[in-house]
Amino acid sequence: MKNRIQKSSPISTKERIESLDIIRGFALFGILFVNMPLFQSPKLIKDLYMMSPELSPNDQFLRMLLDVLVEAKFFTIFSFLFGVGFYIFMERAENKTEHFYLLYSRRLIVLAIFGFLHLCFFWYGDILLGYALAGFFLIFFYKRKGKTILLWLMAFSIALIGLLSLSFLGSTDSIEQQINSLQKEGEPKVEEAIDVYQNGSYFEWLSYRFSNEVIPILMNIPSDILTALFMFLIGLYAIKRGIFRDFSSHKQFVQRVWLISLLCSIPFSVGIILLHVNIFDFGILNEQMIQSLLIISGLSLSFFYISTILLLLERKKWKRILHPFSYVGRMALTNYIIQTLVGVGLFTGLGMFGEANIGLGIMISFIVFPLQMVLSFFWLKHFRFGPLEWVWRSCTYGEFQPMKLAK
Repeated sequence: MKNRIQKSSPISTKERIESLDIIRGFALFGILFVNMPLFQSPKLIKDLYMMSPELSPNDQFLRMLLDVLVEAKFFTIFSFLFGVGFYIFMERAENKTEHFYLLYSRRLIVLAIFGFLHLCFFWYGDILLGYALAGFFLIFFYKRKGKTILLWLMAFSIALIGLLSLSFLGSTDSIEQQINSLQKEGEPKVEEAIDVYQNGSYFEWLSYRFSNEVIPILMNIPSDILTALFMFLIGLYAIKRGIFRDFSSHKQFVQRVWLISLLCSIPFSVGIILLHVNIFDFGILNEQMIQSLLIISGLSLSFFYISTILLLLERKKWKRILHPFSYVGRMALTNYIIQTLVGVGLFTGLGMFGEANIGLGIMISFIVFPLQMVLSFFWLKHFRFGPLEWVWRSCTYGEFQPMKLAK
């Protein structure tokens, strides 16, 4: 007879799949680069009112590099890994308790609480709440065959293409008028945001954020759920196929994914570059074109990055080089929140909030992430989980989990 839910336990260190931890750590590195400009400036307000950031020539070049190599790629990888982790969790829980659906639901509720608190009290760029809500839909796919999941992915792909096409419907003149109107309305909003972030008290900051950031983010949750679910399903398909558990049997498939994703990424990346340097000029629609290409290249390049890491890990030298990423990956939740605390603390807490300085953000990222590697390494020498992972697991399983490693 299967044990009751309280007797189930988290995955042990020995049961972990190291490649997943390495890829997860690598994804957090990229996410830090993506988030740094958002910590520095009222990017959300500018996006809501379709206002382009004012960047120096050097930052414009760096922005182009980030768009080509980083933007939309690493959140996609993180979402992919959520789908993989879902199946591993469910499969293991099912072997230990008949209440595995309840256990998984409790896990998501705790993650949603983390996400809601993160969104409300720290930063609008939270992904945890959307992940938790989208995660409930994964339950319907746990027992589905790979072919069924592929059919759903095809349907999602068609819907995504349709949504991207909708943004270009209508006459150019009418779109231009709408954008100009939004930008004029947004100018005082941006000034207000900078003033509150620089000069407001903590409670004024919270009040401002709730009305101007938290509410718009919550209204966009349905779209975030669909986007996340798409990548969750790809991750679910990959783990069901056995790619991470029996890599040697799937090496040729991964090699094909590597080549196809590289070839698909090249034209999209070139298109982003040509739009940035105005060789392609769609006028008022330029930014929308870039965003569309970012979404598509985010998908193709994420597959390229994942497959590259999997292939490199076949070599002992690269496995040794990439191994430190696994320390960060094993403490992904804790390190994700730490990145927020560092970013918000630096730019809001020290009154540096204003225009984005991409070069500065990149330098800070190259300092913060290695520190996270070192701190995660020393923490995991003594403890089984990161501190927030411990809270998450203890709440999920309904009892305090053993924290210290046995000596």
